Amino acid sequence: MIGRMKLPALSALLAVCALSGVASAQTMAFACPDPGTTFTYDSGVKVIARGRDGMDCTLDRVGGKPFKLRALLFDNPSAEGNDTTAYIAALRPARLWPLEVGKKIEASYKVGGGTWTYVLAVARYERRTGPSDKMIDTFLIEMNEHGDKGQRSLSRWWVSPTDKFAIRYDFSDGAGKANRAVVTEVTR
Repeated sequence: MIGRMKLPALSALLAVCALSGVASAQTMAFACPDPGTTFTYDSGVKVIARGRDGMDCTLDRVGGKPFKLRALLFDNPSAEGNDTTAYIAALRPARLWPLEVGKKIEASYKVGGGTWTYVLAVARYERRTGPSDKMIDTFLIEMNEHGDKGQRSLSRWWVSPTDKFAIRYDFSDGAGKANRAVVTEVTR
């Protein structure tokens, strides 16, 4: 009888271990959204994917200028029109790819007489509400920034392997500033 009880318990344990191994082994190779895919944000801004140039996705803002999105995280020029080339070169976010939970990179950037330290990490793989309120799989990427004068901020991106795009971005800092951008619709 004990032998018969051990076999189902062992089978259940192996099944749990196998399932947890699958979840923890999730990875995502770098890819850009398919050309022509349109992402609509909750603010009404629309972005259209145009192609790929190395680790840059080329995109157009409807009613705005074209830009490149490095490693699906940092736009250049930025939404405010600033050239972020030096910042991106210092962070080298492409090192985070392929995405895998637990992977992290560290970098420093000097600007305006100050030094910033960055830690970018793939925090977890999770299901969350995405465009059109559908449940989708995402990788949560977190970036902690610390300035040498006590400044700090946290940025989060939820990258969808299906859409090959960050479907949500949140930012907050120690001074009380916060921002978010949520993709509400994806059309192909």
